[in-house]
Amino acid sequence: MNLLKKLLPRAGQRPAPLLLAGTLLILGFSQAGAAAFAEGTGYGRRPNPERREAMQRQQAEAIAKLSRQQRQAYFAARRQLEQRVSAERLDQLSKAERCMVPARDVDALQSCQRNLQDQAMEQGRRWMTERAELQRRFGMPLWGKDQRQQKQGA
Repeated sequence: MNLLKKLLPRAGQRPAPLLLAGTLLILGFSQAGAAAFAEGTGYGRRPNPERREAMQRQQAEAIAKLSRQQRQAYFAARRQLEQRVSAERLDQLSKAERCMVPARDVDALQSCQRNLQDQAMEQGRRWMTERAELQRRFGMPLWGKDQRQQKQGA
């Protein structure tokens, strides 16, 4: 709290909005990291252009092998997954609000932040697992951690 008062003197009077904004930024970054990881990149890095092009080519080849009905089923399943992920993110935002708005001190807000970050990480892991299962089901290439796990298991 002392650091908060030094950096932002008025924040000590009403820290909830400031910490809520910070938490939302943290959650956003964790989701960006999960998305980068799911694409086979490290957080904050881009794969080299040749690797990206090779990955896109592999995916295009896999999609080309699917029939029209299989492609429709693949995109319907992707849409369903994305809608569920979006609903979970909105639910998490509501949980953040319910926890942080009534919080009375920095300790309570930090507890909210820890719980929300843990939930966001779990949701990210679950989303990546479900996406990998979908990729496998339709014969799509796996990248990143999923690809390494598949090679080790083979």
